[in-house]
Formats: sequence, C-alpha cells, structure tokens
Amino acid sequence: MLLKRILLSCIFLIGLAPICFAQDQKTADILTYEGINDDPYAINKLFIHIQPVYSELFVTNVNIGFGIQVDYQIAKGLGLSANWRHPYARQTDFAREVAYKNQDNVDNNKAFNYLEFGGTIHLSDREEQGKSKIILYSKRYKGNKWANKTAEKLVIPSRVRKVFGFRWGGTMFNSTTDVNKVAEQQGVALVDEENNPVNDAKLYGNINSKGIYAGFSLHVIKNVAIKPHRDFGVLVNDLHFNAFLDILYAPSISLEDIILDGNIISGDQLETQKVGFRAGVQGKFNKKVGLSYGAEFGYRPSLKERSFYAMFKLGFPVFGIPSKDQTRSYRN
Repeated sequence: MLLKRILLSCIFLIGLAPICFAQDQKTADILTYEGINDDPYAINKLFIHIQPVYSELFVTNVNIGFGIQVDYQIAKGLGLSANWRHPYARQTDFAREVAYKNQDNVDNNKAFNYLEFGGTIHLSDREEQGKSKIILYSKRYKGNKWANKTAEKLVIPSRVRKVFGFRWGGTMFNSTTDVNKVAEQQGVALVDEENNPVNDAKLYGNINSKGIYAGFSLHVIKNVAIKPHRDFGVLVNDLHFNAFLDILYAPSISLEDIILDGNIISGDQLETQKVGFRAGVQGKFNKKVGLSYGAEFGYRPSLKERSFYAMFKLGFPVFGIPSKDQTRSYRN
C-alpha cells in the first residue's frame, strides 16, 4: 500500500512539473513597461526624403534611378508634397538606351524625367483608441534568439490618428519611347510628310505629358514610445502610413515629330490616352533621421496601349524637422 502511494505521488509530481514550468515561462513572458509618449499629433512638420533607388515598370519606358521627395505640413489641415525622379544613367533609362543603339532616325532622345507637386486637404481628422505593435530587441538575444523567453513583439494599446483627405496636384514627365511598338499595338501604318511608308525603319520618339490629378487618401498616424522595466531601451512605433487613390488627367500630351532622312514623321499619327488612375501606399517614420517607402500602380496618361505602370521607391535617409512648438520626451 505504501509503495502504491509513493508510485502515485511520483506520477503526480512528474505530471505537475510541465505545468509549473509553463507557468514560470508565462510569468517570464510578461513584460511590464512605462509609457513615455503617446501623441499622434506631435509629429514632424517637414520631411525631406533622399531616395537612392526607385524602379518603375512603365510600358512607355522602363527605368531605374533616384529621386527626392519633400512633405510639408504648411498649415493645420493642409499638407504639401513634391517628388522628382530621374534615371541613374542612359543604361537604366531602357527605351533611351535601346534607341541609342538601334534607331534609324535623328538622335534627339530625352531622358526620363518625372515631377509631381500637390497637396492634401484634411476632410476628417479624428483620433481613436487602437493598438500598436512594438518590435522587441535586446543585445543579450544576439546569437541566442531561440533561448530567450520574451516575445519578439509586443502589442500595446495606443492612440491612433486617422486623417481622411482630398488630394490634388499636377504631374509632368518626358520620356523616350519605341514608336514602332506603339504603331504596331495601335494598328497604325506610319508615313512621312510625303506619305511614304516608314514602318520598316527603327523609330524612337519623345513623349511629353503635363497633367493633373485628384483623389482621396487615408493617413494613419501612430507616435507611441515606451520604456520596458527590463532588458530594453526606449521602444517606439511612430509609423505614418498613407493609402491613396487618384484619377489622372493630362490635357497636354503629345509625341514629338520624328526626323528620318530629312523627312518629318508626324507624331499626331498615334493616339494618346489622356485619362488614367493610380492606387498606392506610402510609409515613413516620425524620426529625425529615418527611412520611407512607397509603391503605386495604375494607368498613367501616355500613348494609347502604353500607359500601365508599377513603381516602387525607397527613401533613406529621411530627415524629419519638428515644428517650433513641438517637444519630445524621448530620444528618437
């Protein structure tokens, strides 16, 4: 009887051990912290994005290059933005590079050049109680990632600011494009000024576009900082995330005339597409020096059948400049 009781006691203790260990691990997983800042209205007034790389899959002309972007909160309820992009060199301005090597017409090809300027008027600016994800990292985890008992992220309650806005502005771009492909897709037999067919020639031309856009955006702003009671320094989630949808219209869009063997080939023979749209997202962080990203796709006003594009851009460094009355209680 005594042996039976001892055996049952051993079995009970063995079964209880994992539960105790799990309870101990659960206790270790609990991370307490002190809130330092939670104010989505205390944000930088000016952001200057140095964009070392962008990639644009534009049917008119695929190109890769660099750019600069400026975001400025000029007044309460009104923000302005400007963006300029340009290829690194002829070799990353692909239609111009192919034209340089293959064209039969006079070489006057323009580099891809894109400029945009616009603003956002706040239609609704409200705050709600939400959640923010904080990424956890401590030097003591280096090389021992799977041994630690603390989660890699922490979800905390925080204030979330949501701004619904009306966007408007202007765009312009210049680019070289493959005229033969455009003519083929549009089913046009190109002729020169004397009505001689020129479809056998390798032709490249310049397209110029000036347009406007209007649309809506949703801007989600977080600016929360905490100080855990152990293992970590100040941890921050200060993401500005913006999603937008625009209608594009280019009242001025044209293909320049092409010169072949002294004869003029009119660019008016090819149709243009003046209306388009785009949808995209942008993200940045409310820091003195940070990074940003953006992606968009749609149909940009261009030559008919050649307007689809998809673009990604990365900004680093991004310099954030606070307003004069903005104060900070944490290092950022």
